[in-house]
Amino acid sequence: MSDTEVLTPLEEAAFPFLQHAVLLDQARGALAVLDKALAQNAELWLRLSEHTVVNGADLSLDAIDFINRTATFTAKVAKTLEGEVDNELIDKLIALNLNMSEVILKGGAPAEG
Repeated sequence: MSDTEVLTPLEEAAFPFLQHAVLLDQARGALAVLDKALAQNAELWLRLSEHTVVNGADLSLDAIDFINRTATFTAKVAKTLEGEVDNELIDKLIALNLNMSEVILKGGAPAEG
């Protein structure tokens, strides 16, 4: 992407989830980096959950519940994996991020993970 390309609002909203999926995947080899990536990922989902509480009137109750449960899950995983690598959990987080990025781009509701 060149410096002159501008992202659409949907692309801007989806980008952090895609970015965090890539960061998590790349961080598997270094625990200090992985711990930071897990914490940042949890923070991203917690901010989304907080935003949903304030601005989620257009979302279904199922979508809101999914976002809140995923925010809780990502925070628990970040705490649980401090100093450890669990590829299955990391893969799950990556899948959740990629799903959310895709959902945002399509303008729909998140699918159950």
